[in-house]
Amino acid sequence: MEKRQCKANTVSSLNLNTMAKLFVFGIGGTGARVVKSLTMLLASGVRSNYNEIIPILIDPDRAGGDLNRTLKILKEYWGIQKELQNFEHNDFFKARILTLSEMISRKGGNTNVIDGFKFELDGVQTDSFKDFLDFGTLDPNNKYLTSLLFSDANLNSDLEKGFKGNPNIGSVVLNQFTKSDVFEAFARNFEEEDRIFIVSSIFGGTGAAGFPLLLKNIREGKVKGEHFDFLKNAIVGAITVMPYFKVAADNVSEIDSKGFISKTKAALHYYFKNVTGNNSVNALYYVGDLVSNEYENNEGGNDQRNDAHFVELISATAILDFANTDSNFLQTLNGRAQNPVYKEFGIREPTERVSFSSLYDETSRLIGVNLTKYFYFDLFLIEKMKNETNHPFASAYSNKFDDNFFDQTFFKTIVEFNKSFRIWLGELHRNKVGFSPFNIAPITNNQNEIVDIKTDAKSIFSLVNGVKEKKNWNPLVLNNYELYISELNKAAEKVGNTSTSKRFMGVFSQALTQILDQKIYS
Repeated sequence: MEKRQCKANTVSSLNLNTMAKLFVFGIGGTGARVVKSLTMLLASGVRSNYNEIIPILIDPDRAGGDLNRTLKILKEYWGIQKELQNFEHNDFFKARILTLSEMISRKGGNTNVIDGFKFELDGVQTDSFKDFLDFGTLDPNNKYLTSLLFSDANLNSDLEKGFKGNPNIGSVVLNQFTKSDVFEAFARNFEEEDRIFIVSSIFGGTGAAGFPLLLKNIREGKVKGEHFDFLKNAIVGAITVMPYFKVAADNVSEIDSKGFISKTKAALHYYFKNVTGNNSVNALYYVGDLVSNEYENNEGGNDQRNDAHFVELISATAILDFANTDSNFLQTLNGRAQNPVYKEFGIREPTERVSFSSLYDETSRLIGVNLTKYFYFDLFLIEKMKNETNHPFASAYSNKFDDNFFDQTFFKTIVEFNKSFRIWLGELHRNKVGFSPFNIAPITNNQNEIVDIKTDAKSIFSLVNGVKEKKNWNPLVLNNYELYISELNKAAEKVGNTSTSKRFMGVFSQALTQILDQKIYS
C-alpha cells in the first residue's frame, strides 16, 4: 500500500442530506464484501452525509457465499434500523438502508421491481455462455465471428457461478442489467441531489466488466428510449479494487491469479481512455495490496467465502469519504465531471498487523471511536447482559430488559447481526494484511472457518490495540464492568421510557460515549 492519505471530510462540518439518496452498486464478489464492511461501519454509527443508502448488488453467482453473507446482514440491519427511526439518543444503525423497490413504493410509485438488495441476471442460472448467446440460431458468418471473439472454453463456460475472471464474457451478460426494468426504475427515481458509487474489482470478470458498462450507461442518461438528465449529470464516485489476494493453483479451475496483474494493466489502460480520460467519474479511488494472501480456488457457489480483508474495509471508507465530500468540489456538466479527483489510500508505515494507530488521522477519526463503541456494546451483551438485569438500567422502567425482551425479534436480530460482526472482526484479524484494532483471538470450526472471537484481559478497557487505558488510581473510582453498569444506569435516566428497542440501543449508545471518553479516547 502506498503511503498516501485518503482524506475524508468529517460529517460534523457538513449538513446531513436527509432527503437525498446514495445508490451503491456492488459488482461481483468484491463488491459484495465491500458492502458488507460498509454495513458494519454504518451499524457502529460511522456517519454518512447521505442518510439513505440503497445498495444494489450485481452478481450472477446467486449461490455465492460472500454474496449471501452480505445479503443476510443487510436484511438484519434493515430490520434493526426500522425499529430505531428518528430516535435522537442512539448513534448505532443511524443511516437508513433501503431496497430500491422500498424506496420506489415509499414515493408512491408502482413497480414490479423486487430486488431484496440484489439484481437477478436472467439466463445465467442454467445456461452456458453459448446458450445465453443463442449460438445455435446464429447464421454461419456470425458464428464464425463469435468464435473469433470467444474461445471454446468461453463459449462452454457455465454462467451459474459467474464469469470466472473473464471480463469479455461479463461485458456481454451484464449488458442486460442496463436494459432491465430494475435499471429503468433506478433511472426514473433518481433525483437531482442523489449520488452514485460503484464498487468493483479490476482483476476479475464481473467487476472489471460491470464498472465501465454501468458508468457508460449512466453518462448517456438514456434508458429504454427516454432521457434522464439527472442521471446523466449525477455525481458519480467509484473504487476500482486492484489485486489484493491470490488463489491457489488449480489446473482444473478457469481462475488463475497469475493473470491478475496483466488483467489489471489492461483494464487500467482501458480506463485511461474510457473512464478517467473522458471525465466520466467525479471521484475515483484506487486501493490494492502486494501481500501474497492466498485463498482456496473456488470458482463460485457457497464455497466462495473469503475472509474479510482490510482492503475491503478501506474501500468502504472510500464510499463514506465520497458521501461526505461537499458538492462544491464534485460537479458534473453535460455528462462530464468537472475537475475530477483521484485518490489512493495508504497507512503510516508497512505492517502485517494494522491497528487504529496505523491509520492516518482522518481515517482513524472516521471509524475508530464508532467501531470501538460497537465492540464494547457487543462485549457486554456476550459476557454480562442476561446476568445483570437486576440493575436500574434494565429493571427500573416499564419497558424492561428481561427474558421477555430477549425473546423478541429485535433482540434476536441484534444477537445474530453481532455474531456476524464478531466473525468479520475475526476474519480481518486473521487475514493478511491483518486489521487488528482489538485484542481478540478468532475461534474456528473443523473447516477452519471463523465462528466467533474471544478476549482475554484483566481490564476490559485494555482491549484496544495501540491505545493505553486511562488509569485512575483513586480506589473509589469504578473500573471495568462496575463502571460500565454505572454509566448504563445514568444513561437510562437521560434516555427515559420509550419503546424497549429504542431505550435499549439508546442506553448503550449514550453510556458508551461516556465510558470511552473516561477510559480510552479523550
